[in-house]
Amino acid sequence: MSFFDVVRILGHLLRGHLRLYQCYTSVNWRTCEACLSWHGRIVAHPEEFPAHESCPHEVLAFPIWKLGEHRKKGERMRAKATEEIQRREKWRKATALLPQDPAGALSLFKEAAQTDVYLPEVEELVEKNRVWLAENKAVRAALREILVSAWKAKFTKERYERQPELARISQEKFGLERLAELLP
Repeated sequence: MSFFDVVRILGHLLRGHLRLYQCYTSVNWRTCEACLSWHGRIVAHPEEFPAHESCPHEVLAFPIWKLGEHRKKGERMRAKATEEIQRREKWRKATALLPQDPAGALSLFKEAAQTDVYLPEVEELVEKNRVWLAENKAVRAALREILVSAWKAKFTKERYERQPELARISQEKFGLERLAELLP
């Protein structure tokens, strides 16, 4: 525990706080950026977290003496939320850029896909650019290759190791089939 954590703990104890609260939200394409900004944050009173019913989240209490480990965990959580916000921005830019600068768009899609790939976003992209993608087979093939590669890599990440193997394999297979449908 760092000196600063000890000082923080003493400050909270002087204000009568024996427990602190940390916000946990789902980090995915559906979670709004406001809720992502709260992911991992620590407060003295649970009502300090805004009530936002459209995004699932939990506020969990922990004893004040565990502040150091929860701060470190919170830093990792906020980094993950920031990574998702940056992924979204790259995806948005790539989507807007696709018809004007396909090479630039593909580069941004590749960067975004390294963080994660969400099928609803791919569906929206394809629907928005259906005619253009049909006319530009090389770009469509390159986009499919980027997304298929990232989709496969997604299931090698630690969070998927906790899933039952058959469920993980089924989910991966479904996504690959859906990508093949969307980007033939």
